[in-house]
Amino acid sequence: MTENSDTLQQLLDQAKQQQMFLEMFVRSWVDDYRSGGGSICCGKGCRNCCSLAVHTGFAEALAVARHLDEEQGRAVERYATTLRDLVQGIQQLPQYLRLHRDSMGFCPLLNAEGACSVYPVRPLTCRSLISTRDSVWCGADFARIAPEEREAFLAGLDQKVVSFPSHYVAVLQESGKELEEAGAQQMRSLLGFSLYGNLGVLVHLCRAHDLAGAALQGRAQAERVIAEAGFDHPLLVTQSHQTTQTPADFPCR
Repeated sequence: MTENSDTLQQLLDQAKQQQMFLEMFVRSWVDDYRSGGGSICCGKGCRNCCSLAVHTGFAEALAVARHLDEEQGRAVERYATTLRDLVQGIQQLPQYLRLHRDSMGFCPLLNAEGACSVYPVRPLTCRSLISTRDSVWCGADFARIAPEEREAFLAGLDQKVVSFPSHYVAVLQESGKELEEAGAQQMRSLLGFSLYGNLGVLVHLCRAHDLAGAALQGRAQAERVIAEAGFDHPLLVTQSHQTTQTPADFPCR
């Protein structure tokens, strides 16, 4: 039992250290960019990015799961089971991202004031999403925007810093993805496989189906738990000995 607890703690400790490192890097980068006249639009109260699908690694999801109270847990369960039912028959990432934006509403972890209720343990993918344009663009579906409006948006981007054609800061997203992969590598080193997937789904699996306990028993047991709960869909959860689907495959978050 102690050995298993130590393994989980190692994963959680690394995730926390990575989050602290990225937080410092983001603050430093934003301060430098603003001092040079650049515009960063993220701030308290803007939440359109919270309508996007958030994907993360196992350790960060476990940290969030342990942070929740019962009411938050029920909200995450409703989110996860609704998404599970909606994605049946969907195989392509663009379809999944559009479905999530159009049908799932805001993140179940927002509180009544629209603020993140798990802000201290929010995952790297949230911390690294820094916008250079007004928040109205963070929830926009560009396939449905008039061509002239889309062209004006693209023309106004600072292509030296954004992940073109998005308005998010490229170097910060890249840093978040690198840290996520380091976390996945540590999990593979300790347990022989890694897990990556939708944040709400992984949190629900940790809380309601003891995914952490299953993972400690090995890849086959983790697969069984995920399948029995009905979340064995490649767009919801992936697991591998080697990286078969990386954070880069989920460009929005």
